[in-house]
Amino acid sequence: MGNICTTEHGDNNHSTPTTPRRQSILSNKRELQFNAGIFVQENKESFENVYEMNKVPIGTGAFAEVWLVKHRRTGDVRAAKIFKKSELSEEEVLSRSVFMEVDILKSLDHPNVLKVYEYFEDEENFYIVMEYCEGGDVFDRLAQAGTFTERYAARVMRFLLKGLCYLHSKRVVHRDIKPENLLITNSGSYNDFSIKIIDFNIATKKRDKKIRGVFGTTDYMAPEVFRGIYDEKCDLWSCGVVTYIMISGGLPFPSPNDEVAERAICEGKYTFPRDRFINISKECKDFISKLLVKNPASRLSAFEALNHKWLSIAEEKIDTKALSSTMKQLQSLHEVSKLKEVFTTFMISQLSKSSNLKKFENIFFAIDTDRNGVITKDELINQLCKEMPREKAEQEAKKMLSVIDNDGSGEIDYTEFLRVTIDEETLLTKDNLKKAFMYFDKDSSEAIEKDEIREWLSTGDIIPEEVVNELMGEADVNGDGTIDLTEFEALLINKLELNVQGEKS
Repeated sequence: MGNICTTEHGDNNHSTPTTPRRQSILSNKRELQFNAGIFVQENKESFENVYEMNKVPIGTGAFAEVWLVKHRRTGDVRAAKIFKKSELSEEEVLSRSVFMEVDILKSLDHPNVLKVYEYFEDEENFYIVMEYCEGGDVFDRLAQAGTFTERYAARVMRFLLKGLCYLHSKRVVHRDIKPENLLITNSGSYNDFSIKIIDFNIATKKRDKKIRGVFGTTDYMAPEVFRGIYDEKCDLWSCGVVTYIMISGGLPFPSPNDEVAERAICEGKYTFPRDRFINISKECKDFISKLLVKNPASRLSAFEALNHKWLSIAEEKIDTKALSSTMKQLQSLHEVSKLKEVFTTFMISQLSKSSNLKKFENIFFAIDTDRNGVITKDELINQLCKEMPREKAEQEAKKMLSVIDNDGSGEIDYTEFLRVTIDEETLLTKDNLKKAFMYFDKDSSEAIEKDEIREWLSTGDIIPEEVVNELMGEADVNGDGTIDLTEFEALLINKLELNVQGEKS
């Protein structure tokens, strides 16, 4: 049934879209702090000049159409969410409220949350360009299969709950978890696919203990959402509904219309029909029962749900040898070129494919034991203590953070982890190097210029001329004030001999 979006209860959790943070003026390149979100920017070019569109949309939602598009210069295939201004209110057009989704997505960095790349506006439309997942969504997969096996459903739910643990730790509440908003990364086998949470159009950042406003899709909304006062536990009720559907092929509160559905949901009574649940395990039904709880205080949190016994059937084994090797690799890190950090962060966030990152993702989550989607100093220490005394482990963890933590958060986010663990064969392919160079070379002059570096970093701190010169000096071998493709490749594949000040030796 349909989406409900009303603000009669006063949703005070949205802010003006794409509002810049307070900037400071850098005195040297060492002060430069950034994360993957800095590269998600508004593109002032014409959308049609940058992307070639497919002939028909690949999806239609309540607010927009989704099209498969190809970047004209690089050939990258992406998905574009297109909002027609004619179908939006005057206030929505003037406030550019559709870009609130971009604001939320660019602040997130997690393998189970869809990536956003850039956004556009013209006289007729707003455009948001995002990651494309070839496996379609869980709704379509269910329509084909009817139901999922418990193991497959548990795998879907593990990925979803990992994403929700992260979102909720960042105070983000999705408010529209449903099969249509869960993309399958590829159409491969059970061991190959992952899940991406999409459609943050009505997501919000929780600023108070409770959220106000009635938002969501009726069949998946928690009882408290209809009352207009709730918290992140509303997403867990939706997880219960999604699990029920994946296992049985039907809704826990089947109703002919939204009004009847609301009454049934608020009453909270449902059953496990024998004909649909006869071969379903007690653990699975217990999992659903602990999510479809009327009182949100008694409902499982995302972390508690992720640790439920039922999900152990889909648990991935930790490669202890790879984990130990990665920890040794992290201990051997040293400071590198700041510009190289910028370029590699861009390549990971904008060019890397999820299918190539699975082994690194598994190691990341093996270290991230509290499942909040970042690696903390304490988590590093706990891993290091397996190999050394605690005092030394604390020293090593502090050193690791000083090298890896680019944005100064005091933690290691997913892209930061990938930047120091991913192998050159995966990231620094000739194709990726050429594409990354083309993205930075915005004016197609076959050279990256100072203004282009400054423009890419413009959503962060204010970078004076002398600091830009410092950064350029790390790669500009011939001293012409620009970086050509040869210099770009040499910096990234360690053919330039640089000390940490960026001076050529």
